[in-house]
Amino acid sequence: MKTILVLSILFSLIALPALGELTDADLDKIRLIVQEEIKKETTTINTKIDGLDTRLRNVETNIAELRGRSIAFSAIKDWAVALCALGALIVSIIALRKKQPTLSPTAQDTQKAVSQ
Repeated sequence: MKTILVLSILFSLIALPALGELTDADLDKIRLIVQEEIKKETTTINTKIDGLDTRLRNVETNIAELRGRSIAFSAIKDWAVALCALGALIVSIIALRKKQPTLSPTAQDTQKAVSQ
């Protein structure tokens, strides 16, 4: 008799958690709590993404400004090189004119006569 009593108490203790099932109301509460937590996490993630997006736009703007400055610097450099080349051409023309003898035609005739 004792064994039957002990076994019945043991089986009822084992089966007791089965009686404590979750009801639909409990499941709905759990769903609401989980949805609220998900909303909180998604809003924090979205704010972080928005912050990164604005930072990325700032970087893109800075890169575009640097490219514009680079193009302007390249154009100024090209004009400076062209002016230097023009200056060198003018200086070489002046130097060549000074180097050539500027003898009058009569002096050239006398030099030809002397050399013959």
